[in-house]
Amino acid sequence: MSNLKLSATLSLALASLTTPAMAYIGPGLGLGTVGVILGVIASVLLAVVAVVWYPIKRGWRKLFKKSPAKQDPPPAVPPQDQEKKKEDE
Repeated sequence: MSNLKLSATLSLALASLTTPAMAYIGPGLGLGTVGVILGVIASVLLAVVAVVWYPIKRGWRKLFKKSPAKQDPPPAVPPQDQEKKKEDE
């Protein structure tokens, strides 16, 4: 316990002996810091949404998927060939 008190006292004494840094932190650094923080928060939120959203979307599609009888039949002629037939007529 005495080591903890000694190290706390020594740390406090050394912290009180520091001098001002005389450094200038301009608005660019402040805005850059805010941008980085917002970017990290946005990326974490997007990662959570991606992990949660895609399984929900897949389940939603599976739940409301049309049965094969209700689906529209595929066209007999591909759309490109239909345009060629119209041009030929």
